[in-house]
Amino acid sequence: MGHSRASKAITHARLVEAAAARFKERGVDGISLSDLMKDLKLTHGGFYRHFDSRDELVAEALELALTDSGQVMREYLFDGPKPDIGRFVDVYLGEAHRDGRAAGCAVAALAADAARKGIDVQAQFRTQIERNIEAMAEALEADSIDDPRGTALLILSVLYGALTMARAVGDSALSREVLRTARKQILKITGTPKRARAKAKKN
Repeated sequence: MGHSRASKAITHARLVEAAAARFKERGVDGISLSDLMKDLKLTHGGFYRHFDSRDELVAEALELALTDSGQVMREYLFDGPKPDIGRFVDVYLGEAHRDGRAAGCAVAALAADAARKGIDVQAQFRTQIERNIEAMAEALEADSIDDPRGTALLILSVLYGALTMARAVGDSALSREVLRTARKQILKITGTPKRARAKAKKN
């Protein structure tokens, strides 16, 4: 790859990564192309050397945001000798994740945007959410949970909803209560507290 093509590819990747982060912070329609290019110290006209339209950038940025979020989920669930749902839930429902939208879950950050967009955006979300359900169901199945897919659907619905609620009410006692209660109920569903108590007794 020539120097100019390599440079263009790097700039293209920067644009997509920046858009993915900004969209999660402010919503798909929360930042203009001119502001995005200004943030990256690039000219507005330079945008069209990389994309034919804003919609094209949106599609690529959403794909990156959703895929990265799904990969992070799998890493937390399966980065060990056995699936660790408790670890994933602790991180997902932590205050750091609540406050760190740009680096956080794309589904929770952008689901409302997807509902207002066309079928192509909704198809992107549908594909990634299906992958997330499969990953959670895989972890639950390894833990001998009955109806792993149904339980996975329930857990992810609680996770996405709790994070959205906790963000909606700001850094407050209610926000922390939402995160704490959702975590407690999910761990009760998966039996994690029982396993932790059993392990403590053995030790």
